Parts: sequence; C-alpha cells; structure tokens
Amino acid sequence: MDILNYLHSMYLYITVDNLLIGTCVFGLLVVFGIIAIKVLKKLFKNKVRIAKLNINIGSIGNISIELDKEVIKVAHKTWVEIMTRKIGILFEEDYDVIVEVYNSWYQMFGIVRDLLKNIEPNKKDKNLEKLENILIEILNNGLRPHLTKWQAKFRRWYNYEIEKKENSNISPQDIQKNFPEYNELVKDLKDTNILMVRFAQELRKLF
Repeated sequence: MDILNYLHSMYLYITVDNLLIGTCVFGLLVVFGIIAIKVLKKLFKNKVRIAKLNINIGSIGNISIELDKEVIKVAHKTWVEIMTRKIGILFEEDYDVIVEVYNSWYQMFGIVRDLLKNIEPNKKDKNLEKLENILIEILNNGLRPHLTKWQAKFRRWYNYEIEKKENSNISPQDIQKNFPEYNELVKDLKDTNILMVRFAQELRKLF
C-alpha cells in the first residue's frame, strides 16, 4: 500500500513538473516569436525601396519617394499615358502635324487630371501626396505654359489656312510652316517634349 501511494505521488510530481516545464517553454516560444516578428518588421521596413527622382519642373528638383502599391499604380498609369502619346515622342517637323500633337497633349492633360481626382483623400500617405504634387506641377508648369501661349493662336490661324483653296494641294506639314511664329512655336514645343520625355524617364523609376 505504501508503495502504491509512493508511486502515485511520484506520478503527480512528474506530471506537475512537466506541466510547469511545458508552460515555461511555451512562454519562451511566444516571447521569441514576438521578438522575431518585430525584428523582421524592422528589417523589412529598412528594405523598403526608395526612388530618387530629379524633376526639373517648377520648384520640385530632387525628391525621394518610398514605393508602395498606390504610388506604383498611379506612376505606371501616368507613364503609359505619356509614352503612348505624342507628348512622349520628340516632334518631327516634316512628319508631325501640330494640331494633332495638341489634341494628344490635351487628352493626356485630361487623363492625368482624372487620375488625380480618383485618388481617394483618405487613402493618401506622404509618398502618394509627393507624387500627386509632382503630377500637378507637371500639368501646371510642364504642359500648361506652352498650350496657353500657343494652342489657341495657332489653331485659329491653321483652321483659316487649311480652308483656303490655294492650300488644298499642300500638306498640313507644309502649311503649318507658314505660321508667322513657326520657329518660336516649334522650339518651345520641342523643349516641352524633351521635358516630358525626361519626366517619363524619372517616373519609370517608380515601378
């Protein structure tokens, strides 16, 4: 009987002891798990890709942007719009028609403006705000100055000239070369083109 009582007490002792050890081990695993998660988060945060852009438009200059899903999405859509339109291709005087260039620029202006309008204010972070400010600067100080100065003036002149009977057998490219301020217009147009092509190259760094 004494032997049975002794064995029973030993069983209880071993069981309680194992339970305490198991609890301690589990607690340590939880602590180590929490520490590991914090370390991994810190490492991941430090490895977030940061793009450094050089935007020579307005007062932007050099700027750094952390890449996240929304920044990449907006940057890619804008880049595609630029590179698939005449704004992303250098103007060729013997082949391009200025009114068609302006049509393309104007459409691109509207699409980028719509992209900006579709950014939900409550989802914006500091990086998306940086990109938003860059795009606004591009529209206001990249495209708008040339269009404001030349588009209406040239269209009115061109629409009148293209309807003249004596110009019926002359190509649009040759007609537009008779614009009184043609050289000044084309120089400004090409400068704007180069500005936008360079901007697209910088934008490409964001995705």
